[in-house]
Amino acid sequence: MSSKPIQEQFGQRVIEAFAEFARSDLKTVAEYESDEFSHIRDASLRRDLAQVFYGSRWIYKVGLALLVEKEERAAHVRAQIVDYASVCEGLLSYSVAHAIRKNHTIGTGWRYLDPDHQKKPISWNTAQPERAKAIQNFWWQIRISREFKIIDSRVEPDLQWLREQRNTVHLRARASIGKTAFINQSKKAFMVVTTTIRQTKSWRGSHP
Repeated sequence: MSSKPIQEQFGQRVIEAFAEFARSDLKTVAEYESDEFSHIRDASLRRDLAQVFYGSRWIYKVGLALLVEKEERAAHVRAQIVDYASVCEGLLSYSVAHAIRKNHTIGTGWRYLDPDHQKKPISWNTAQPERAKAIQNFWWQIRISREFKIIDSRVEPDLQWLREQRNTVHLRARASIGKTAFINQSKKAFMVVTTTIRQTKSWRGSHP
């Protein structure tokens, strides 16, 4: 017989049940590394992306298990959106750098901080583009990824939506977000990140 009080045993069982539910139907971090992010040759980045993606899926499952409401639901929405956007930005940043290094560039927009008006030229070291690329924001990564055909024009506006959701703190609005809106917003963000994973993987396969 356990020496722990019955209340402590019960609490532990509840915690374990929630944790098991949250983990169910999820791949492990290692599985995400070898599947969704297998096209990322940078081992450190690949691991980071897999960990963040796993965490965002786990948070979603915890939210469902706890039937979160109001402020708690808003916190879950924000956490998922921030993580999904981070994964997308990491994938696009990596892909753009690969395109520049391997001469898979298209057009001239990538040479400018303002690609639409071709203003503010960027001084690139194409053999090591990471340093200059690091100063480019998420908007630029999306814009250039579409120009390089890393992603297609259909997902570009969805990525811009995800970027805006991440950058805009609608705390008051999200605190009162309804259950249906919460699920729909989470599903849309998930769709954007999975599409970005699929398209960057396809592009990388044809651009060694």
